[in-house]
Amino acid sequence: MKETFYTLVIIFCLLITILTLYTYPAQKKETLKIGIQNFPASLNPLYAMDEVSQAIMNKVFDSLFYFDGTGKLQNGLVEEYHIEKKNKNKEKILTLTLTLKKNVLFSNGKELDSDDVLATFRLIKDERFKSPYISKLKFINDIKKIDKYSLQMTFNYPLATWKSHLIVKILNGDEIADIGPENFRHKILSGTGLYQIHQVKEPSKIILKRKDAKNNPSMYATIEYIVVSDTLLAPLKLISDELDICELQPQHKDAYSNIKEWQRKFTVLKYQKFGYTYLVFNLKNSRLTRNVRRIFYNLLIHGDFLDRFLKKKGERVFTPFLLLNHKVKIEKLPIRPLENPLKVKILANSESKLRKELILFLKNELKPFNIHISPLFLEYHTFLRYIKKSRFDMAVSGFLLDIDFDMKDIFYSDSYFNYACFKHSEMDRLLDKGLQELNPAKREAIYLKAHNIWLEELPLIPLFSLYYYVGISKQIKIPDTTSTLVGAEGDFLFNIKQWTKK
Repeated sequence: MKETFYTLVIIFCLLITILTLYTYPAQKKETLKIGIQNFPASLNPLYAMDEVSQAIMNKVFDSLFYFDGTGKLQNGLVEEYHIEKKNKNKEKILTLTLTLKKNVLFSNGKELDSDDVLATFRLIKDERFKSPYISKLKFINDIKKIDKYSLQMTFNYPLATWKSHLIVKILNGDEIADIGPENFRHKILSGTGLYQIHQVKEPSKIILKRKDAKNNPSMYATIEYIVVSDTLLAPLKLISDELDICELQPQHKDAYSNIKEWQRKFTVLKYQKFGYTYLVFNLKNSRLTRNVRRIFYNLLIHGDFLDRFLKKKGERVFTPFLLLNHKVKIEKLPIRPLENPLKVKILANSESKLRKELILFLKNELKPFNIHISPLFLEYHTFLRYIKKSRFDMAVSGFLLDIDFDMKDIFYSDSYFNYACFKHSEMDRLLDKGLQELNPAKREAIYLKAHNIWLEELPLIPLFSLYYYVGISKQIKIPDTTSTLVGAEGDFLFNIKQWTKK
């Protein structure tokens, strides 16, 4: 049935390909047109938490540090830094000195300086503004200006991930002086990025303009982010030159090798997102015993279930602490057969075809174990309400993570994304200790211990990390270095300066 569907999709796309060749003559584009799946949730960088908003904000604003296309942290607005430990009254004090790059301009012509960093951090730490980034800056006890381009921060406690906590976008201090929370949230701000927001056409398009288009004519002077509501049409929009870059569905990648006209018009690149699809258990449900959770673990992690399901569309995940993925040993856990039938409901987002297929596939595989699941597919926002209020037995969803060991947001008692309602004092202690350990080897050892606690308790089971595909017009010169790994704060076009016209 699935094969028949994909065959029909390919035939349909071939017919439309022939049609569009006569309807849309090829034109040299001066604007880079990027397809997006939905309109951004926010165009304010301190509230832009979804993938689309992050991608756009990364072109308009810069941060002190940023993740490159391999997931490594690089200096952004920072020229150099120095961190040192000082002993004061038998207490270790960590001090960070930052020196900013010079001659970095906001889109309104103002030069970036220390006052802009101070103003940005003070606004984030102001609880009236309710920025999601406020928790990221809790490690900072004090920040003060040394001179026009230098600042000094004092930490409340050691923090191994301090760099990744300083990836917040820096704002123009003059623009946010004395601004109120409501006006700030909806204000279009100037940034130091290569582009500035030119026009907002909700709900279909965002237009960005280069700040200094004349200085580099090979770069695109304009970027248009265009909402593509039906992702099945992405290849057709690429061959008709309606789009230059757009994410493709896995079936498009399969069809690409058989359609010569697609190959002539666009290239396909593969990358991964740092995160995974997972199965979470509501630990408030006493029927979901450790034995039951181990049955799921043996089927999903130790067995070949996921290999058969994925069919090389992604990679299996063996630990929630993803950086340990290839360093942990997979063993079959001891279980007891269930004497009585177990009936449970599994929630999933109805908009995710893959997760629906996973649950239906899993339903048949569980029957020999005397486990009978009833799927419940909900609209995305309804699904989120259910899972946050613990209105489920089990659920399938996904995390896009910061590129690090840390899982405090997910496993720490009472943390926001702890959907399993998991409480374990030793896990809390290890998560705190891991964040404060600056030695990489010692830090990894701490998270291996946390992995062992997870394996004993199994509040959730990570399943797989998918491969993602991007179609790119052959009118674009693809840079030598492209993204292979994108995290929660990342962006496939992280090096937009190198994406140029042929």
